Amino acid sequence: MFNKARWRLTLWFAAVVAVILVVIGGAVYFTARTSLFRQVNSDLEAHAQREVIQPLANRQLDPGRQSLVDIATAGGYFYAITGADGQVLQRTPNTDVTGLAAPADLSPSAKFIDTRSSDGDHLRIYLQPVQGPRGNTFFVQVGRSTEPERTALNRLVLILAAGGGAGLMLAFAGGFLLAGRALAPIQTAVAKQRQFVADASHELRTPLALIRANAELLERDAVKPVAANITSVHDIIGETDRLSALVGQMLTLASADAGQEPAERVPVELGALAADAVREMRLLSAEKQVSINAHADGPAIVEGDPLRLRQLLTILVDNSIKYSPAGAAVDVRARAAGERALLQVTDNGRGIPAEAVPQIFERFYRVDKARSREMGGAGLGLSIARWIAETHGGSIDIQSEPGKGTTVTVALPLASADLPGSASTAPQPDVSLDR
Repeated sequence: MFNKARWRLTLWFAAVVAVILVVIGGAVYFTARTSLFRQVNSDLEAHAQREVIQPLANRQLDPGRQSLVDIATAGGYFYAITGADGQVLQRTPNTDVTGLAAPADLSPSAKFIDTRSSDGDHLRIYLQPVQGPRGNTFFVQVGRSTEPERTALNRLVLILAAGGGAGLMLAFAGGFLLAGRALAPIQTAVAKQRQFVADASHELRTPLALIRANAELLERDAVKPVAANITSVHDIIGETDRLSALVGQMLTLASADAGQEPAERVPVELGALAADAVREMRLLSAEKQVSINAHADGPAIVEGDPLRLRQLLTILVDNSIKYSPAGAAVDVRARAAGERALLQVTDNGRGIPAEAVPQIFERFYRVDKARSREMGGAGLGLSIARWIAETHGGSIDIQSEPGKGTTVTVALPLASADLPGSASTAPQPDVSLDR
């Protein structure tokens, strides 16, 4: 699909460039042709006035006598005087009578005509009617060959054709490269979408299969009391909760792909947010026997969506607790640094391998797939966290060392000092929840 689109774009680009080259080449050719023949016309008229018409007016030249014989014919100019019937009265020796204007071309006004010599050369003739001494009309014809101009124009055509052909080849090659670059992001997006659909289908298949298996077990044991199959009921509820969480995460990512911004922008104090997150995660931390602490080093107020920012922090704290062994500690710290507010979640858990860190924000990516699935993770949380940080004009960074722990830092722009209604601008007290 993309190869066809790439070739189609290349051909369109080459066609547009070809049209432009033809237009430019045509403009150059006709401009050069007009300029050359305008100069030829000017020279012919000047020679006619100087060599024939002015001498006739000054009675220095008699149309009835062979006075043109002595006119210099340098530059290839030839001169002739004809009667109204086209009969040649006088001419210079280099005049080719075949190339003179025919009687049908004679007119009462001056004009330029193109003819051919007996050798087939192109000639241009300036034709000017004049009054003779006895009141009769004669026609002065001054001309020369235009083969030099035509040769120059033919050479110009060859140069334009060669240059245009080379330009078209470059345009074709450049268009192919540009089309590839233009389609690369689309191709990547489509590939990611296909991968997302495939991964989502895989993630949904497992809980659905478990729900179906437990439901079939309940159906076979329908005569037994519910208490006898309470494990199957719990499994169905657990998988349903997991499906609900997965669908919610997928909807969030769909909003991210659609470019939706956070629903509201209000002042949010990150110290208060950290304290609330620690209180919210107390049951999970107690269950995992992990101590969790929140610290606020002074006010750190940002402008954003409180629900989305809470979701971001919950994802980070939840990951730290889930992937930390019993006895580990999780530290949540909020502080201001320059023009940024920093939110850091640090644990001393098992860490992340260095080769996995660059991929950690990819959708459905899990360092330990089997263990993540056992813990209910689908590999979407950090993708959502990064989207939330970026939609708030911030960034998220992970520093981890296997066996020593992980630090996740979210940097957000500090809110303007004059924002009204700043929430909890005073530093929040430290909150500590031990196992």
